[in-house]
Amino acid sequence: MKPPYQSTEQIRQSLVEQIAAITTMQPGTLAEEYREHPDADGKCVVRRGPYFKYQCWHDGRNLSRRVPITQAAQLRQDIDNAKLFGQLTAQLGQLNIQHTLALRAAEASTVDEVRDAKKNSTRKRAKKGSAKPRHSSPKPRRDL
Repeated sequence: MKPPYQSTEQIRQSLVEQIAAITTMQPGTLAEEYREHPDADGKCVVRRGPYFKYQCWHDGRNLSRRVPITQAAQLRQDIDNAKLFGQLTAQLGQLNIQHTLALRAAEASTVDEVRDAKKNSTRKRAKKGSAKPRHSSPKPRRDL
């Protein structure tokens, strides 16, 4: 939530700076999996893992691959960065939409003030029951 003392431009600048600070990102998810196997005696179950599986959509297809434990932490950070990027750009877009609507409303009120300030800016209407005024000269007819 934005503090009440920040202006729209300050908030916009802060969002842009946060977006610019994101240098790495990957779309998708990283799942942590464990596998259970019976031990050599067959009496108890041994849990092995974690194994990491990365999934993302690419060209309309779901791609998945195994990720070594050594790369999992960095990939998780890249995925979090991509989510943060999406949130920040959504906030920036919403802020710009609100700013645009406020500008248009201010412009419309200024136009309305000018329109209301004009003298005789509306058409005079005919009294009820009176006939329509006729044109002073008839329009020429076009024969084909």
